Amino acid sequence: MNDDKIENRITNLILELLLDARENGIDLLSFEDVCTMLGVDDMSLLTELERDENYILNHEYLEKLKDPEIRKAMIESFRATKH
Repeated sequence: MNDDKIENRITNLILELLLDARENGIDLLSFEDVCTMLGVDDMSLLTELERDENYILNHEYLEKLKDPEIRKAMIESFRATKH
C-alpha cells in the first residue's frame, strides 16, 4: 500500500471515529483517546503537548461529514493543505 492510500485510510478512520463518538454522545476526545482508538498501544512517544490536547466535537460539522461527497471533498482539502 503506498503512502497516499495509507494517509487516506487513516484520515477516513479518524473521521469515522469522530462520527461514532458524536453518535454515542461523546463531545470531547483527547489526542490519546484518538490514538488508542486507532490501535496505537505505545503512548510513551507522545509529547506533553499531545497528551494535553483535547478536541471538542463540532456536531454540525460532523453531521455534514456523513455525506460521502462532502467527506471526499474534506479529505482532499486536508491533503491539499498538508502538502
